[in-house]
Amino acid sequence: MKQRNAIGIDPDSQGFVCAYVRRSNTNVTNKGYLATDSDLKSFLKWVKGEKDVVVAIEGSNGLSKPIEKALREAGIVFYSFKPADTDKFRKAVLGQNKNNQKDAESVARYAMALEAQGKLENYRRVWFADMELQLLTRRYASLAKQLTAEGNRLWKLLRYACPDLYLALSGKNPDVECGQKTIKSQGILNLLISTPDVGQWKSLSDEQILEVMGGCDYKGRRELIEELRKVMGSFQPASDSMALLLSSSANQIQRLKEEQLHLVRMLEELTAGNAAVQALRQMRGIGVVTAATMIAEIIDIRRFAREDSLACYCGLGMREHSTGQTANMVPTELFNHRLKDAFMKAARNVVFYNPDSHIAGYNRNLMKAGMSQLEAMRRVARALVRVIHHKLSALLLTAGTIDTQSADEQGRGEGGMASGITRGGQSHTSDISPSSPYNDGAKGIKRVKSGDTRRGARRPARRKRISKTNT
Repeated sequence: MKQRNAIGIDPDSQGFVCAYVRRSNTNVTNKGYLATDSDLKSFLKWVKGEKDVVVAIEGSNGLSKPIEKALREAGIVFYSFKPADTDKFRKAVLGQNKNNQKDAESVARYAMALEAQGKLENYRRVWFADMELQLLTRRYASLAKQLTAEGNRLWKLLRYACPDLYLALSGKNPDVECGQKTIKSQGILNLLISTPDVGQWKSLSDEQILEVMGGCDYKGRRELIEELRKVMGSFQPASDSMALLLSSSANQIQRLKEEQLHLVRMLEELTAGNAAVQALRQMRGIGVVTAATMIAEIIDIRRFAREDSLACYCGLGMREHSTGQTANMVPTELFNHRLKDAFMKAARNVVFYNPDSHIAGYNRNLMKAGMSQLEAMRRVARALVRVIHHKLSALLLTAGTIDTQSADEQGRGEGGMASGITRGGQSHTSDISPSSPYNDGAKGIKRVKSGDTRRGARRPARRKRISKTNT
C-alpha cells in the first residue's frame, strides 16, 4: 500500500493552521489561513496542487465546519480525529509543549501512522449533517424553552397583580371554567398587551373586549368573556410598573409564538422533498418539527448499523457494567439530548393520537403492570427507536443507496461517538430484539437475570455435611 504525505489542520475561532508533513523530508511546512472566502479558496488551491495527499482535521462539526464545507464542496476526501487522540499522540511523539503548529503537525503524523497500520479509512468523514435543518430545529427547541420560561414569568406577575385573574385562568377557581393554556391564547395576549391594567377590564363591554382581542367574534371567545365576567368585578387597578411588566411579558410570548410559526412553515418548505422526513410524518403523532429534529440529529441512518446503536446514541439504551462476578445493566451517560427529547415527545404523541397502534398497546400493558408513567413512556420511546430505525433503513434499501460493505464497516466509518458504535456495540442490549435490514438475527449478549444483578452470580449448591455421630 502506497503511503502518502499528510496535511494536518488545527482549527480555531478565527481560522486554521496547516502542517504539511512529507515522508521524504523531516522539515514541516506550516501555513495559516483565516476562515474567509478568499483564504479558503487559496487553501483549496494549495491542497489540490499537492494531488495525492492525506487531509486530516482535529475535531469535527465545531470550529472546523467552514473547512469541512469547503472540502466537501470541492470533492476532497478528508479525515477527522478526536482532539483527545491527537493530544495523546502529540505528547508521546512531539513532547509536552503545545501550540497550533505542533497540534497541526501531530494531526498529520497521526494520520500517517494510521495509514501505515491500515486504519485510516475508519476515520474518513462519510456522513454530513444538514446544517440548515439542524439550525432550524435547534432554534425551534430554544424558542420552546424561552416560551415556557416567559409563560411561567407571566403567571407569577398575574398572581401578584391580580390573584382572581390568576386563579380563573389557571383553572383553580371552581366557579370559572378555563384551561391552563388560556393564558397563551391569542385573545388573552392581545388583551394584556393593549389593556395591561386589568382593573379597566370590567369597564369594557363585550364588544370592546372582542375588538381588543383581535376582532374575531366566535363562540369560544364569547364563552371566555362570559366566564371572566364572573370575577372581573373584583379586579383591582394595576400600577404603571406592573402594567408595563404584564404588557412586555405578553408581547414577548406573542413574538416567540409568531417566530415558532414561521419556523414551522420554513421546515415544511425545506423538508417537502426530504423522503426521510416525509416517511416519519406518515406516522400519526409525529409532526414536521419532531420528524425534522430526528432526521437532523440522526444525520444518516447508516451511521447506526443496529437499532441498539441508535438507542444508546439517544440515551434510551442500556449497557453492561461488569465488576468481578457482578453484572449490571446501566443507562448510557453520554447521549444526544436533543434526539432523546424528540423520541420522548414522539412517544407521547403516538400514544395519545394513535391509541389503536401497537405502541399505544405496549404503553397500556406497561401501565397495567404497575410501571410508572415516566418509565413506561421511556420504554415506549425505546420501542419507537426500533420502528423508526427499521423504517429509515428500509427507505434506504428501497432507494438503493446502501453500499455492499458490511454493517460493521459502515459503523466504523466515522468512529467513536459519531458512529454510535462506542455506545451501541456488542456490549449493549435492548428491551426489544433487533430487527434491521442490515442483519439477520443479530447476536446480542446474554441477558443478566434481575436476581444476579443484585446479588452476583449464583453459587453452586454446597454439599450437605454429614455428621460423624449420625454415621
